[in-house]
Amino acid sequence: MKKHFLIPLNESKLPLFAETIGFNPTQENITRPNGYPYYHWIQTVSGQGSIMIQNQQINLTANNGILLLPHMAHSYKNEQSDSTPWKTLYVTFGGMMVKEILITLGLYQSAFFHWEQEAPISTFITKVLKQSDETTDSFSISASSHVYEFLLLLKKYGKTDKSSLKETNNLVTLYSLIDWMKSHISNPDVSLDEMALFINTSKRHLNSLFQKNFHVTPYAYLVNLRIQQAKKLLLENNSATIGEIALQVGFRSSSHFVATFRKMVGIPPEKYRHLNGVF
Repeated sequence: MKKHFLIPLNESKLPLFAETIGFNPTQENITRPNGYPYYHWIQTVSGQGSIMIQNQQINLTANNGILLLPHMAHSYKNEQSDSTPWKTLYVTFGGMMVKEILITLGLYQSAFFHWEQEAPISTFITKVLKQSDETTDSFSISASSHVYEFLLLLKKYGKTDKSSLKETNNLVTLYSLIDWMKSHISNPDVSLDEMALFINTSKRHLNSLFQKNFHVTPYAYLVNLRIQQAKKLLLENNSATIGEIALQVGFRSSSHFVATFRKMVGIPPEKYRHLNGVF
């Protein structure tokens, strides 16, 4: 089995990083009751396998793949009746901004994809592996850009078979709410009532939709957006005080902002600035 481990030493600071990129000429059977700790993509090169997820079995043949969110229980196995191997390509990735990137691209869900044979997504990972064999730097930061390019290809060429029109409409509605959140990020008075009113539903139903699709509450997601925006402002504007940034991202007090930032990032905002070379 050919496997490249690519976790950079400063992975926690990167918006997107590749954990592994690999080709498996003989895919073994895998069972993960607790899922995988990173985002996980697997596609078939040749042969046939199947993956079990959420009590549903999905067959993976050539020009088919599946994206799995972290900690999503799953198992997969070779479905060939003879000794023909199931050959796969895979990418596992993470990063501070990966959830935001996937949501922006409309890819933040565990989902099955298929594409036309001539689509570049078929050979992209193979080309990346070939390039990595030709360089002495197996921990190159370029792996991060490869993952981002792959996600763009998946967005452009990958097709999903939605289980129902209702499910598709729910995601469209939630993405519109996320855009609304971003436009109101500086308003400390944004509440669950306002969010529910924006998409014309009840607070209970809104919470249920968010938990089902994004595995967090809508308010927790809003707080995450605020902290991500705060990181950006901390690094882009070194003249802005912590208090000024707190107000810009919707916190009423700098103390609440600092406490929330420390809880979510692990360090206070001022130290985050210094560690990233901003003084």
